[in-house]
This record gives sequence, C-alpha cells and structure tokens, in this order.
Amino acid sequence: MYAAAHVHFINALENNTFNEFTRLLNAANAANDIKSLKEMYVDFFVRENCVYTLDNQRRFLSLFGSYDTSPTHIEAQLEDIAKQLLCVCVTIAKLVQVELDNFCSTNPEFPPPRDPPLPSGTLILLDRTIDPIAPFLHEFTYQAMIADLLKVEEIPAGLKYEYKYTQEDGTTQNQEVTLVEQDLVYTNIRHMHIANTTEKLISDFNEFLNENKISSSGGYATASSLNDMKNMIANLPQYQEMKTRFSAHMNIANECMQQFKDQNLEEIGLMEQNMACGETVNGEKPKNLVEALTPILDDPLTSQMIKARLILLWIATSDTVDPEDLETLLAVARLEQEYKDAIENIKLLGVQLFKSANRLGKKMKKGLKKKANPQQEVPFDLSRYVPVIKRIMEGHIDGTIDQSLFPHNIHNVRERNTRKDTAEIVKEVPKLRVYKTQWHKKSTGTNAGPKPPSGPPIIIFIVGGMTYSEIRSAYEIAETYDREVYIGSTHIITPDKFVEDLGQLDKKLLAPKKVIAPYTGSVHKSVRTASNTNSSKSGLPPRTSSSSSNTSSRSHRILGKW
Repeated sequence: MYAAAHVHFINALENNTFNEFTRLLNAANAANDIKSLKEMYVDFFVRENCVYTLDNQRRFLSLFGSYDTSPTHIEAQLEDIAKQLLCVCVTIAKLVQVELDNFCSTNPEFPPPRDPPLPSGTLILLDRTIDPIAPFLHEFTYQAMIADLLKVEEIPAGLKYEYKYTQEDGTTQNQEVTLVEQDLVYTNIRHMHIANTTEKLISDFNEFLNENKISSSGGYATASSLNDMKNMIANLPQYQEMKTRFSAHMNIANECMQQFKDQNLEEIGLMEQNMACGETVNGEKPKNLVEALTPILDDPLTSQMIKARLILLWIATSDTVDPEDLETLLAVARLEQEYKDAIENIKLLGVQLFKSANRLGKKMKKGLKKKANPQQEVPFDLSRYVPVIKRIMEGHIDGTIDQSLFPHNIHNVRERNTRKDTAEIVKEVPKLRVYKTQWHKKSTGTNAGPKPPSGPPIIIFIVGGMTYSEIRSAYEIAETYDREVYIGSTHIITPDKFVEDLGQLDKKLLAPKKVIAPYTGSVHKSVRTASNTNSSKSGLPPRTSSSSSNTSSRSHRILGKW
C-alpha cells in the first residue's frame, strides 16, 4: 500500500529482538522497504508537568504478590522498569538542558561560578513498603478527594468525571469533564484543602468577572457563595469555555463536600490522623483505639471498604497488634472475604499482623514530646500526617538523610543546602510519623521572570504505586526549596483500589488483556538464511536513537517535549 516505512520503537531493543525482527523482515522480502529504524526512549506517560507513570498497575501484583516469587520472575519485572526509567531520565535531562540553554542566552552572567561545582541530579528509588500508611488515609485536598470519593475514570492525562448539570430551563443533563493539565481552574486548586477550594473557586470566578468587566445592575458582578456562582454562570453564554470549567468544579466541589458529610468523614478522618500520627490534635498518645474504632466499625452506614481501611491502618500504625483485639475488630466489622484477604495480605508489604514492621520510624523516647506551638500547627486537624516520601526528599536536600536507608547508593553526592547551614542540622532518620508542618507558599511578584532552580533536579520513583498525597508532596518540596522535582511510579493508586489489590496478592495473576490483536497473516519463507540478519548486510538502515544524526551512535535523546 505504501512506498516505504519508518519504524520507531518507544524503547531500546534487545539485540536478539532486533536480530529476530530483521530475520522476519528478510523472510518477508520487506527489508528494503524500511527506510529508518529509531529507538525513541519515550516508554512512559506524562500525567502532569512533574508527574509521570509507567501505566502498569500489574507491577504491584506481580512484584509484591506471593504466587510467583522466583528470582527470574522478579528480575525480569525490574529490568523492564529499569528500561522505562532510562526513558524518564533521558527526557528530563533533555528538557533541563533546553531550559538552561534558553536562560543562558538571555542571561550571559549565568551560571555563576560554583565551588564546589553543582552536583548531578539524583534519582531516588523506593517501593511501596516505604510508607504503608499513606495509601489507606482519606486525603482532603481537592484532587485526592475527587479520585477517592467520586466515580472517576483514570485516563493517561488525568481524570474523567461525569456529573449532572442543571440547564437554564431547569432540566438536567449529564456532563462529562476531563481534569487535565490544560484546565487552569483545576491546576490552581487541585492541591488545596477542600475547605479552601470553594473560597478559591469563588475568588477566581470574581476575578474572571472583573477582568472581563461583567456587571450587574449594582455595578460589577460579585459572587459570595457557590449558589451565587451557580446563578451567575447561567447568564454567561458568551463565555462558554470558562462557564463550563467553573460550572464543572463548582459541581465537583459540592459533590466532594456531600460525600464528606454522607460518609461521616470528619469523625473517621480524625480517627485516621490520630492513628497515622501517633498522637491526637492535643499532642497526646491515642488511648483505647479498639474501643474508639468499635462504634464506627459496628455502624451499618459505614461501608465495608472504609471498615477495611480503618483496620488496615490500625495494623500498620500499631507498635504491637494483639490477636484478640484484631479478632474483636473483625467480628464487629463483619467484613466480606475480599476485605479479610486484604487484611491477611498486608504482611506481604512487610507489615506484620502481630508486630508492626515500621522500618523508618522509631517510637519517640519519653520526654521528647512537647505541646505544639499554635503558630506551627498545620491549618487542619484532618491533614496532619506527612508522607514519608516528603521527609525523604527534605532529608536529601538538607543533607540529613540516613544513608543506611539506601544501601544501593550508586553515586553518593553530598549536596550543598541552599536554605540552611547543614552544620547546624541534627542528623536523624526521616520519621514515618510526622506531627507538625508548615504549608509553605512562595511569594513572587507579578513581574518576576522565570529563574533557574537553586539546585539539581530530584527524580523520585516508587515501585508499586504512588498516592495523590505523595504527588502533592513533590510539588510542595519543589516550591519550598526552588528545585525541580519529578515524581513517578508504576501507577497512581487510590485507597479503595489499593485495598482491592492487596486482596489479590496471594492469587495467581491473570493474563493481561490483549491491546493489539494477534497477527494472523502469513510470512513468505525465503532462501535467505538466519545468519544474514545483520542490518548492514540485509539492506536495513542502521539502528539509531532519536537524538543522533550519526547513524552509528546509540546515544539517548528525546525529540518531543513533555
């Protein structure tokens, strides 16, 4: 049908695969029709500006499951991940270089001399056992609530959600919205606590009205509530795009708040935070947790999933787990077998059912706990827990991280801290349970131009899934320390899906669904022998990476941008 073909692979080919590919082309007399062969190194998905995934949820089941634990199986999985991570690093290096080149072209004094020179970026490899607490918690920031509480569909670029929309004539119809990076209303509020989300929506809406000089009978129109927004949006037919966006997020925020009330998440969330942080809002150690959990677990209005999450969180955060207490909670919860399986399988993440395997955190010594300074408290009692991964990033930047946590340190680089005198910092292991934090906001002038980061980039990769709270943490670290931070994983997890996957860890992994139909045609055999598979002999063009004009080069580079 076509005169020729250009073949691009999303990742590097093994030599034996390339040789077999060449053999098949020769057998079909098609080698001369292939004009170019390129290895693109783009075998991953960009979810957000600073978030990437390998889009492979099955990795969690295959790597942490108990059905096939042979070294050959595990090594093959990790080799595939390593190849995909190469693509990530190649892309980031390319983008960083482009941005630096652009900046240097307009700022001839940059870069200033550094002694010692600025070190290379850091790739930090973790797995899901690093923090067995974060996946079970209810997170009350906008993006995380949407993914946890609403029936959304995961798509490579973000989330897809369908809601009922009230039209001007009072009738309702289904409306579908995609929450992606191009939706600026969404990106402005996705990491905000839900309590601040509605205020921000109203503020942004009023700013939009003011910028477009939209007035009412009493002057410029102003909304003071979501109901005001609802009424005013109906009268903005000429601003269809912004009308659709604000309307969507108004409905979504309302639905999140409704779910918060219907599921009794104020009480449940407070219980979760007390267990996760190891202390109450007043700084005291939680007492009688089994008794406190019993009414929630016995309530028929509490869903089976929430009951399972609470019990799993209780196990993951307990210094010791009394078998009788566990039996009591299970009896009260009356869980179905799939949830009991998840509770049994948490041991496969290194969390023992009868003794917690908290590898990072240590129980605080007596006398070290102090009453919180009111000025240092987090703004919301339901958002006290800080993911371990955030503390690891902070420890890396500050130079306070315990290197024994990373025994396979390929290239140990001591970084110069840009914010603090590292000599004054007490060396300590990042704690699993963190009680107080500041939600930093970087103040920048409206005319402030872009500036290069204050240090080398940090790339985080988590085998087995990452949570939305960990994604948010990466953005916060980037803003606080003026650094480029990229976070990625095999996939993004929500608490409910994580519990479901836990329940499957002891079962045989089903074969993946075929995305591409198998080839059923015939390949004409030729007299060419298998030994004639070298591209230079068969007429195939040389293999090239996408970065090289020299066809003999195997250097790695990406053509496209994120």
